[in-house]
Amino acid sequence: MNDVLYFNGRFTTTAERVLGVEDRGFQFGDALYEVFKFSGRKAIFLADHYRRLERGLAEVEIRSPWDESRFFAVMRELIERTAFDDGIVYIQISRGEAERKHFFPENLEPTVVAYSRAFQFPDAAKKENGIRLITAPDLRWKRCDVKSVNLLANALSKKKAQRAGADEVLLVDDGIVREGGSSNFFVVRDGEVITHPLDEHILPGVVRGRAIGLAEQAGIRIDQRPIAVDELIEIDEAFITSTTMGVMPVSAIDGHVIGTGVRGAVTSRLQRLLDADEVADAAVTQASSAV
Repeated sequence: MNDVLYFNGRFTTTAERVLGVEDRGFQFGDALYEVFKFSGRKAIFLADHYRRLERGLAEVEIRSPWDESRFFAVMRELIERTAFDDGIVYIQISRGEAERKHFFPENLEPTVVAYSRAFQFPDAAKKENGIRLITAPDLRWKRCDVKSVNLLANALSKKKAQRAGADEVLLVDDGIVREGGSSNFFVVRDGEVITHPLDEHILPGVVRGRAIGLAEQAGIRIDQRPIAVDELIEIDEAFITSTTMGVMPVSAIDGHVIGTGVRGAVTSRLQRLLDADEVADAAVTQASSAV
């Protein structure tokens, strides 16, 4: 069964081949993307994803194809047309199609693609037992705060992790832990949650931001500072955050077992808080869409 596809203002399916050969997203990686989760046909943290996408488009000077109300309407219709209740929506916006030159024309009409996809989210056992990480050099471009489709370095690093029997790669630059190949990274030490600060080295993850806000509301101490790779042998807990993984405990890094090797108390608490936050946000988004 083909997935529902939105392409430049119309709905079709992923069976239709729609991209022009000189689209700059294909030729130059001149594009941004976004992924959000939906559950029970309700979008999760949709406003957060919209704000991050709009910021990224402004940073790379790609014209936004919609305002917030139009974005919500398109995503709502895409989910309604989808044959399953739970999954993800992938959105990609390129600068547009033009003759292949490094100098891009001003005010190109952007190419807009969005499609739904079924996704198997982590079950209770996975959320308790966690995942394994390995470290690898961070070879990405220097604007990691922009969610660009230039993911070759990420893909190669994550393949290295897979071949090593790990679930995710932890990217390290000059002795500093930045983030995962497709996730943000946190450690817990003496009850305090530590994570890399927002700057050009990491993506401002939607779930990262939610987790930090929930921790602060719950009275959990947060320290946003660089984490030295040498610190990893001294931590009590570690977890990653992402749209598809939520708050996911880390059981081992480079073969070194973290804490007891399963989910710690702080990670468990943040999982419960995030689960409740997803339900509350979906209800708000659904209510606002119905107005």
